Amino acid sequence: MNRLVRVLAGAAALVLAGCSSVPLTSIPPLARIDARTTDLSMLRVAVQLPDALRPRSGGVKLDVVTKLASEAETRTSFAVMEMSARERGGLPAPPPNASIYAYRLSPEDAARFEALRAGMVEQGKNGKRGSMGLGVAAKEFCRANAAPQAGLPVTIYLMTSETKSFIPVVRDFDLLSDPAMAGGLESIQPCGS
Repeated sequence: MNRLVRVLAGAAALVLAGCSSVPLTSIPPLARIDARTTDLSMLRVAVQLPDALRPRSGGVKLDVVTKLASEAETRTSFAVMEMSARERGGLPAPPPNASIYAYRLSPEDAARFEALRAGMVEQGKNGKRGSMGLGVAAKEFCRANAAPQAGLPVTIYLMTSETKSFIPVVRDFDLLSDPAMAGGLESIQPCGS
């Protein structure tokens, strides 16, 4: 795993841990999401990146972390497919020098997620307590030929059947504000290579 992957995975972990970049206004709608019952056909993820960065094909994943009492935590990654412009309704316009990339679960991975979820529900019926959490993992990026920027703000949005609209999970988290993340950015390959 290269350094950038660890850096961006760390950023996603900060989101799940309640990082200060989570807008306070997002907490109530995000708290309504129930991973056991949410309609997977409505699940959407969007990542707003500065034009200096682009996600590589297959580089954005939806991670589901499950934990059963007295067992080790398990992380399962699901592929997301980029959505067409027509499917992106409800996303705000990106600021200048930024782009938004929007995704949904692939049909195959929606079925895998459903099987995982059903297994967790069954474990609960059998008396095993557990938990399930969602995270967005941006694992592969490339560097575009954009002019150097003083900051690299990233915003991540999530939409579920409970939220019914895109909710910012992280807003304007500057990748350059953390020395470890900023150092990892140097190793990103140019797009097209």
